[in-house]
Amino acid sequence: MPSSSAGASDPEPTGASGPVLDAAATDDDDGIPSSRRADLTILLISAGLLITALAIVINFFTARSRDAVINATPIVLRSPVTGILESLTVGTGVEVRPGQTLAIVVNPMATRDVLTDLETQLETARGRLQELRTRRDLRKKLVMRLNLDASQQRSLEISRDQSERDGLGFALDRARKELAFAKRETLRQEELFRAAAVAANVVDRARTTELQRGREVRGLEAQLAGQVAVLQASRSNLTLRNNRSNSDPVVRLQEATIALENAEGDVRTQTFQVSGLEQQVNVARKEWQERSRSRLVSPRKAVVWQLGAQRGDSVDAMQTVIQMIDCSQRWLTTTVTENDLNRIRLGSKARIELVGSREKLHGEVIGIRSGIGRTQLGDETPQPVPINLARESEVRIRILNDFAAPPGEFCYVGFTAKVSFDR
Repeated sequence: MPSSSAGASDPEPTGASGPVLDAAATDDDDGIPSSRRADLTILLISAGLLITALAIVINFFTARSRDAVINATPIVLRSPVTGILESLTVGTGVEVRPGQTLAIVVNPMATRDVLTDLETQLETARGRLQELRTRRDLRKKLVMRLNLDASQQRSLEISRDQSERDGLGFALDRARKELAFAKRETLRQEELFRAAAVAANVVDRARTTELQRGREVRGLEAQLAGQVAVLQASRSNLTLRNNRSNSDPVVRLQEATIALENAEGDVRTQTFQVSGLEQQVNVARKEWQERSRSRLVSPRKAVVWQLGAQRGDSVDAMQTVIQMIDCSQRWLTTTVTENDLNRIRLGSKARIELVGSREKLHGEVIGIRSGIGRTQLGDETPQPVPINLARESEVRIRILNDFAAPPGEFCYVGFTAKVSFDR
């Protein structure tokens, strides 16, 4: 029994010593990983503090603004007349091109009394012009016919005068020959008288004949000179014989030419009147068209921001129908503390972070205005500045169009933005 009890009690110390050693070993093994986790935690905390400190330093040396709203140049299209919006081809967020027709306003009550009156006057003036042109054409034909008659008459007169000149020339030649014969006959009769062969009366008759022939020669010479002058006048379209009557083609041609010039003047005057009425009609028609049917046209490339009316609505004159924005001219105005002006200059670059979008815009400073709320323009009296008054400055930033702005998001106009400035 004792041996069995001793034997039964021997294993217990051995079993008891085993668990004690295992527990000690386990505590040693768990101590090493806990130390490593603590070191890693300390490193992470240190890195976080370093990053935080670096961010604080960067933030301290970087000028930042308060939140601002992106703005753009507005373009307002108003209805020039009172009427009904017949057509509207665009909606909000749609990009339009220059010269594109966006809407049509129709005014069915527009009257055309002035236009109708001017059109009647124009038709009357055109009828009068046609009548004057017909009369002028008839006078042209008369002048052409009389010109032909006068030309033929001149040719006939020249031919007649030339024939008469030639006839006088022949007669003068014959008279000169008879004068020469009379002179010889006088000489023969004088010799015979001195020889007492003929009586004295025969000599007197010969001398008388000679004198008569001389007078005939001189008369024919005068007639020939006069006929030469008449021929020259005929060739110059003149007359030396008598005054021309109203039945003379030359006189009629002169009268018809004067009448034609008057007719030409009447046609020119009436043509100017018709031209003036045509211009008045065009202006009146354009005004009536503008009053009765007006088109709203986009002046340049833009995005539709807001519609003031819908198709079929009644609109008043000068009522806003379409409001657009020019996405090429965007800016924002924000405020910074006056101390930050040491790091901001005109032309400084700016980074623009949009709230609600991942896009980041770029811009440049185009205006700085300080003393907001403290400056009174034109007031020369110095105003004491309270120490605790916030000293802020207004900064205007032009947004650079370095990438296309989406029309569907209205080119980010109206978005809230945060601005950071670069030196």
